[in-house]
Amino acid sequence: MQGARAGKRKRVLVCVASYLPGYKSGGPIRSITNVVAHLSDRFDFYVVTRDRDASDAERYPQVIADRWYEVGNARVFYCSSINPSLLRRVFREAEPNLVYLNSFQDAFTRVMVALRRLGVLGNMPILLAPRGEFAPAAMEIKRTKKVLYRHAAGMLGFHENLSWHVTSVREKADVLTASPAKHLDPDSIYLAHNISEAIALPVPHAAKKPGTVKLAFVARMSEMKNLRFLVEILPRIRGRVELNLFGPVGACDTRYWKGCVAQIEQLPENIKVEYRGSIDNSLVPQVLHDHHFLVLPTKGENFCHAAVESFVNGTPAVLSDETPWTGLAKVQAGFDIPLEDREGWTAALQACTDMDQADYTVYVSGAREFGRRFSKEEAVKAHEIMFEAAMQRCPSTSYGVE
Repeated sequence: MQGARAGKRKRVLVCVASYLPGYKSGGPIRSITNVVAHLSDRFDFYVVTRDRDASDAERYPQVIADRWYEVGNARVFYCSSINPSLLRRVFREAEPNLVYLNSFQDAFTRVMVALRRLGVLGNMPILLAPRGEFAPAAMEIKRTKKVLYRHAAGMLGFHENLSWHVTSVREKADVLTASPAKHLDPDSIYLAHNISEAIALPVPHAAKKPGTVKLAFVARMSEMKNLRFLVEILPRIRGRVELNLFGPVGACDTRYWKGCVAQIEQLPENIKVEYRGSIDNSLVPQVLHDHHFLVLPTKGENFCHAAVESFVNGTPAVLSDETPWTGLAKVQAGFDIPLEDREGWTAALQACTDMDQADYTVYVSGAREFGRRFSKEEAVKAHEIMFEAAMQRCPSTSYGVE
């Protein structure tokens, strides 16, 4: 592949830590697969990713590393390692009009912004989606490491003249506050909600009796998702509480998970917590219908696919106020409570436990109505506009820079 691609379909090279057939990293995979599915009639997508799922030691079966594969509507390159020479090769072979990075901290992003700064990518436009990493609570996790990288990258100008993708007004404010580049133009920050493919199952919810509740936690067992906070609240609840945990334990989350397990083992007899492991995204709707509430005291979400899927399926949610979905109690779709308000969390979970079928049915209806606000068509159009605008900010002309 050589030369400029004037007159041809525009190409987007997506760098993401995990992609199909993976599913353990949750939201980012779903976000990118939905983008590819709904915009492949307008752009050609090339995806570069790791050759194994999050936390897996073995690569995907039947995948030979460092080769291109046709996966759905995209061409996918599964990397054996993340190194400059391999990513230079991917860049030259893809000949993109735009590089779309997912995560500020991920190794793919670090290598690509360094290559761009060194001139290896020419004047290629880059669009970076931080995926909630600049939320204040997220910034506090491994703070020293993150501050050092952000300072060094800022000094070296790694993130100058980039475009940024945020999925909420709050996330845009977080990016401006964090100021990851010395010269951050607010007009370079584009807001496009993630594209949701949430499907509502036509099945009834679990029957609700006062004094009992079934809660689903659908997320990684990580500090960011804040499971330990929930486990600390549960002993305050009167009645029988069943909490089922669905999601992976990443290698970097092992220590945190062990601490959660130790606390779970000390819970009183009226609180039952079980870890059900990772599940494929296609099974999430049924899980939601099998439980009364989704509960997620996350420290920060730029979108929160699990919550959106919960609303679409009419399962009310109990969330922190660190997601875009707030004001839930007013419309009886659930509750959103600040993490510093432990009394508020206790009251909300007690209310969930005490509900009878009639009251619960009102919340099911409220959640389903709340779910109707998510327009896939609007999100698709916003992504199209964003990609076109990002390409125009720094028109690409070079592919073979050595």
